Amino acid sequence: MVSKENYLSATSALWTSISNDMPDTNFITGEEKPAGNPKDWYKHIVIVRSDVKRDYFATQEAYLSEAECIKRSQQVANEIEKLGIRTSIEIADNDLTEKLIKLKPDLCINFTDSVRGSLSLAAIIPGIFDFLNIPYVGANNLSLALNSNKYLTKTLLEAWEIPTPQYQLFRNAEQEMEYELRFPLILKLNEEHGGVGISERSVVTNDNELRKQLNFLFRTYKQNVLAEEFIEEATELTGLVLESQRINVYISERQYESQTTRFKLLTFETTYATEYGLADTIRHKQFVDKPGQIRKDIKLAFDVLKMDDFGRFDILLDKYGNHFIIDCNANPSLGPDEAVANVARANGHSFKEILIRMLERNWLDQAQKQG
Repeated sequence: MVSKENYLSATSALWTSISNDMPDTNFITGEEKPAGNPKDWYKHIVIVRSDVKRDYFATQEAYLSEAECIKRSQQVANEIEKLGIRTSIEIADNDLTEKLIKLKPDLCINFTDSVRGSLSLAAIIPGIFDFLNIPYVGANNLSLALNSNKYLTKTLLEAWEIPTPQYQLFRNAEQEMEYELRFPLILKLNEEHGGVGISERSVVTNDNELRKQLNFLFRTYKQNVLAEEFIEEATELTGLVLESQRINVYISERQYESQTTRFKLLTFETTYATEYGLADTIRHKQFVDKPGQIRKDIKLAFDVLKMDDFGRFDILLDKYGNHFIIDCNANPSLGPDEAVANVARANGHSFKEILIRMLERNWLDQAQKQG
């Protein structure tokens, strides 16, 4: 029997012997093609999404960043049904366990980023899948627990010598700034993703701006704040790791019209432009990592953070050619119009293709377990 962990270990070993720029291929046949028809693999798939209620969230921003899963889960359900597989959507609420026992799905896809508004509680959802012995697409509970703590994530990257900017965790607005840290700094909520709390005020250039923004974030969100050295004049990259018959790493350059004046910065408003009646200016184009070191560091980060099936990484390339991983996302937003699909498209792969690869990988894993 081959578990996902053993599968990952085996493919990781093979990875080192394969060129990073080589087209996606099957190790045996020379072609990476689905091993059959998706409708023959699964009869019923359940997408489990967050229970989104406005009073769970501290701000409208935090609510909007989670509410998008409602539309996205339906979009993905429609795509799976086009493959001939019955698909339903269930909410991760108090009745989830009972509903899954009744439905007995062949596979679950986890779209749950928060439970009652808390990202850290989302780690219990894959635990429910494991307890009920239901196969699922996405990271396990350990990976999601790590994913909900930016400081811990960066500490692990640093321990494995994966380049990331200097940082400090602030537990209150009066805490002394560490001597090694240098302005400008960007302040991020330690337990949030999706750009929540990121605005033009997030980049601070002196102690007065630092204290003012820290006070605002602590007062509004009541959680720790990560301060990270801000890299100016950087090229912004997005990395995607996708596990299928082999482990693939795709990189794109992210381009957009910045709404900020002092520094180029992807704010929450730019990320969710359509929610504010603005045009979506974010575009991805293929980025060729000639030396291959960025790909290797992304792949290592994926392993170190115990991600599974797929993961997304934000990388900055400074004007000297040095790269830094600034954010890591287990279970990143999966949908035809989301970053995962956009990075894949920039590298010549459709959303349908990556969706089939995810389904196939889990089907093969189940087939191997059954002997």
